[in-house]
Amino acid sequence: MSGSTVQSSPHRVPAYLEWVVAGCIAIGGIVLASVGSALFGFADRELLAEGIESGQITVGLVDRTLSEAEVLTFVTEVVNWTAIGLVVTGAGLLVFGLGFGVARRRARRRAESTAPTTTSRTYAVFGAVATWVLSFLPFSPLLGGGVAAYLAGHTPERPATVGALSGLVAMLPAFVISGFVTIGIASGLSRLPDGGIEPVTVAVLALGLVFVAGSSVALGALGGFFGDRFVERD
Repeated sequence: MSGSTVQSSPHRVPAYLEWVVAGCIAIGGIVLASVGSALFGFADRELLAEGIESGQITVGLVDRTLSEAEVLTFVTEVVNWTAIGLVVTGAGLLVFGLGFGVARRRARRRAESTAPTTTSRTYAVFGAVATWVLSFLPFSPLLGGGVAAYLAGHTPERPATVGALSGLVAMLPAFVISGFVTIGIASGLSRLPDGGIEPVTVAVLALGLVFVAGSSVALGALGGFFGDRFVERD
């Protein structure tokens, strides 16, 4: 984890907390990958067909109602791609969590006992984890950005930059999963008779993802600005 080195920050994070954060990220990755693997089993066409026949799974388009066979084709594609997205994202988080812990350990070993070792990007990861933990609250990226900037303290980078990076990191897993879901929707629509609306659908979904990602970054930056107000100045 490279980045600007903290200079005499009063909010230096203890080593054990860095391992806790790394462990939370890795565990979250394992959970997502497990859910994705389980979803592959649910994507069995016979199980989906039973759900469609019982009325538990329904899909309707704006211009017409789909037949059971069309719903089965569409849902199968969406579920399969969603499962792939969960597995890929989970594996990525697992690798990132382990790498984060190892990188922080090596950074502390390389540093002199009196030298600071934490970077602003590391604090952005802390802010992202705070955003995930507080995701049940409205505007959680705002809170995560505030946590990142507060912990960063006296970094060379602007607090808003640290907060924005926190919002970006927090959004990445959801962005990747949503991207795979979008691919699944587009793939499912392309397999339907008289398809052709998938480009419009994909464009709308892509714009929605960009808007949500931008909102997360903006809220993180705003949280970083306010979080810096609580930092004690020398």
